Amino acid sequence: MAADSTDLNKPLEEIRREVVEARNMTIKTDNALKSLHAELKVVSAQQAEFQKRTWFSTGAAYLGFLGVCVAGAFAVSGAKAASATEQKQRLEQQVSELTAQIEKQKNEAAAVAAAEKGAADVYKMMTTLPGEERLKGVEALQKLDLSKISPLTRQALQDRATLLRKEVGAAVLERGKTAFRRSDWPETIEQLNRFLAMNPAEDEALDASFFLGNAMFQSRKFEDAIKPLTRFVEGDKKARTRDFALIMLMQSHDMLGNKEKSIEYAKEGWNTYPSSEFRMQFLNRLQRTMTPAAQPAAPAPAAPAAPANAGQAR
Repeated sequence: MAADSTDLNKPLEEIRREVVEARNMTIKTDNALKSLHAELKVVSAQQAEFQKRTWFSTGAAYLGFLGVCVAGAFAVSGAKAASATEQKQRLEQQVSELTAQIEKQKNEAAAVAAAEKGAADVYKMMTTLPGEERLKGVEALQKLDLSKISPLTRQALQDRATLLRKEVGAAVLERGKTAFRRSDWPETIEQLNRFLAMNPAEDEALDASFFLGNAMFQSRKFEDAIKPLTRFVEGDKKARTRDFALIMLMQSHDMLGNKEKSIEYAKEGWNTYPSSEFRMQFLNRLQRTMTPAAQPAAPAPAAPAAPANAGQAR
């Protein structure tokens, strides 16, 4: 009986042991499932946090990109605005320059038209006025701006003036010399000024300048005499009456208080004309301002104070 009972308990023990093992396995499995569930919850929480950070990062990236786009749009817009402003200023400047050019061309056209009209009037004066009144056209020609008229018109005026000077100028110059010889200083000055206004040839102009300066000097118009006498003295270094012209220049500057110029002409006369009849006058002028040691040696007594050929310039 006891043996049978032992044999019967063995299967029960095995069943019990298997049940216990199954129960332990179930408990382990349950614990493993609980651990897995906890880990899943942690992973899910981490995933949710990561996703949240991802959303924030994505939003920040979108906002940054949007900011860049907006900044780029503003930059492009500003560049276009600056370019448009610069182009506007350039166009306004071009318009201003073109307007100025148009205005200048209008003024030049008006000046050319006025010059052409003046040239026609001058030519008419030189061809239609009677006698010596045609010289008014020559005088008017000197005041005309020849650069504004055509070359053909300019040449026609100059040719006509040249012919008129040859035709009338000789008579005017001769009348001036005739008036000079009879000591009619006002008539001499009038006629020779008129002749010089014709812009004659250089040799004739120098001749007239001597007589004109002499007449002005005799009229005690010392300041007026200086210009024609200087032109004569500087223009013809070999003229026979140049020493007399130097005397008149020296005395004219003395009368006007120009002591340095007076001494300059006295020195030139003394050094250039050792045999001049005015040499003593040059010396006297130098002796008034120079120390005795610096004064030139006195020559023999000089001849008269006026030349015998004072009426002949060359």
